[in-house]
Amino acid sequence: MRVMDKGRGSRRPILFGWLAPGLDEAEGSLARRRASASVLALAAAIVGAGPARAQQAEDQPTQAATAGTEAQQGEDAAVTMLGPLVVTATRTARDVYESLSASSGLSRERLELEVQGGSVSDIMRLIPGVTTQTEADDPGTAINIRGMQDFGRVNVLIDGARQNFQKNGHGANGTFYLDTEMLKAVDVTRGPVSSVYGSGAIGGVVSFTTIDADDVLDEGETIGARLKTGAQYNGLGGLLHGEAAARFTDAFDLAGAATWQKFDDYSSGDGTKVQSGQDLLSGLLKARIRPDEAQEITLSGMRYHNDFDNVSGLTRSTTAIADTFTAGYRYTPDNPWWDFSAKVYYTGTTFDQVNATGTDIGAEKSYAVVTPGFDVFNTSRLDTGPVSHGLTYGGDLFRDKVNTEDLLSTSDDLTPSGRRLAYGAFVQDRVTYDGWLEVIGAVRYDAYSLLNDTISNGGNRISPKLTVGLTPWNPVTFYATYAEGYRAPAITETLIEGFHPAPVNGRFFPNPNLRPEISRSIEAGVNLRLDDVFMGGDRLRMKAGVFRNNVEDYIDQVFIMFPIPGGYQYQNVAEARIEGFEIEGSYDTGDYFAELSGQVMNGVNLATGGQLQKVPPNRVVTTLGFRAFEQALTAGARLTVVGDKSDAGSTGFVGEAYQLVDLFARWKINGQASADLALNNIFNRQYTQYLDADPSPGFNAKLSLTVKFGSDQL
Repeated sequence: MRVMDKGRGSRRPILFGWLAPGLDEAEGSLARRRASASVLALAAAIVGAGPARAQQAEDQPTQAATAGTEAQQGEDAAVTMLGPLVVTATRTARDVYESLSASSGLSRERLELEVQGGSVSDIMRLIPGVTTQTEADDPGTAINIRGMQDFGRVNVLIDGARQNFQKNGHGANGTFYLDTEMLKAVDVTRGPVSSVYGSGAIGGVVSFTTIDADDVLDEGETIGARLKTGAQYNGLGGLLHGEAAARFTDAFDLAGAATWQKFDDYSSGDGTKVQSGQDLLSGLLKARIRPDEAQEITLSGMRYHNDFDNVSGLTRSTTAIADTFTAGYRYTPDNPWWDFSAKVYYTGTTFDQVNATGTDIGAEKSYAVVTPGFDVFNTSRLDTGPVSHGLTYGGDLFRDKVNTEDLLSTSDDLTPSGRRLAYGAFVQDRVTYDGWLEVIGAVRYDAYSLLNDTISNGGNRISPKLTVGLTPWNPVTFYATYAEGYRAPAITETLIEGFHPAPVNGRFFPNPNLRPEISRSIEAGVNLRLDDVFMGGDRLRMKAGVFRNNVEDYIDQVFIMFPIPGGYQYQNVAEARIEGFEIEGSYDTGDYFAELSGQVMNGVNLATGGQLQKVPPNRVVTTLGFRAFEQALTAGARLTVVGDKSDAGSTGFVGEAYQLVDLFARWKINGQASADLALNNIFNRQYTQYLDADPSPGFNAKLSLTVKFGSDQL
């Protein structure tokens, strides 16, 4: 637990060092990275937008999920909720409740109403089978899907760019940094069924899509802006977020956003002060160029910069900087053979620390991971008699380079520097017949190599996938899937070598003979889509499924006796099995709405029969809400019920059962302004989320005001 009473330093963060990313392949010194030029004027010039684009057709490939929206129908202004689209399962955009996979999507509207600028953990809590691991004094987040996390078992994407940062320690081994105010949509596919979305994702894929000009401008506007200001009670602090956009021509638009947040340490339910303060500054720029109706080029750059104090033996002043740059191209002519997409990206994360007192040079250390990569794919559509095919094929490649600097201690041994190259290719055929039968078959080839100055490793494999979906009558679809996944060993797992920092004794040994993990998953599910169930205009959507995932050659850290006096090494220890049940759904009448998310899960080491450490407890999240005053007021309550994990005591984690109640509301003051209120953990429950290092926050109140400026107001 981090308990803190001393005041925090006030270091001014740097917003942009974009024009020269400054990581220099992760080999630069602390001083050089900290000397990145500040280009705050760039944020002041954030303008641009583009014409509103129609929602993609159901089987149109997209680079990111399109947010669900609300539309008024007729004079009674009943709200029809269009289901959020997901693309992480097959690279083709489909409604969540029509996809033949355990996929979930969250729109910007739902994020703003129910999460209200909360953390990534707050977002993931709404999705079945997904949880997070965090530390209060580090805003980085590790995502856990069905008990799989760390070292790339979950592929996390921001605008299609992989987030592969990792540093070794007592917390998660694989985190990322994200300003949730920048989000347009979240798309999650659980399990190793996403063979088209890159190497290593034996747990699943999480795709975050950031805002663009269409999220700032209404149709017909050529320039606009959006300003949000807010404050919170527990972890006292404030927020300022701005967005601006302009449409220069139909062929070019530009949008940008910037966020400043500063929060103090929060208190848990029993009043304990938990070190958690942070000083965040982030920015985003995104441009879209359309040479003609069939082509679109998207360029984006985002920087996240956060200052906070981190406790790891010593209290260290820490700066985390995460850069994400992407360049995407889409070619969608009126030709069934071409639906082409290509993207190149660069992500770089640095985590720099210095003793908070400034007196111990040994506390100065830096972790840096850079990941350039690309992916390219095309979908060709054709018919063979009564059977329709959507043939998607492509490839991807990324390269991790890790550089760790530690002047006197052993962090550079425990998070070793090194390089890893991973690449693959895939082909997938989505076959449909007569509206009631759908078959998705895919194969993926993966290969990798990793090395440092003395050790190298590599391998390759072909992984198949087969999904069969049946729609015996239109509202109901049944599906079943068999899929295999392949995760290459990470740099740290293979190359770690050295001693644990004093005063703890312990040695770590490399393992050049590590084998990749191979997952074999089976799952079955049902999608339900009903309209006019209890009254005219209402809408019921439900999705439920069961799964079993066997992971062969599971990699874990074990104690070895030789060489004497022994030590720790990552080894292929056993076969792990994780199985469970997931359900999610929604019901909406226009005036009232309800949401449901739930999971029951268990994981065992088949060699020992022991519980797997990272498998989360059972959980149910329910939401009830209403809309009133001609949709001007939307309010709701959320109940979260989490089971205990008393049977996981041997894993080092024990989770107690708890229940939380949250309230949220939005008042649309007029067409340009709205106010949001969130009351979280209203009964001030003392609890710790499973896997987290620190107690979670007690009661918290958040209030924000958002004002939109269109062409008429500017």
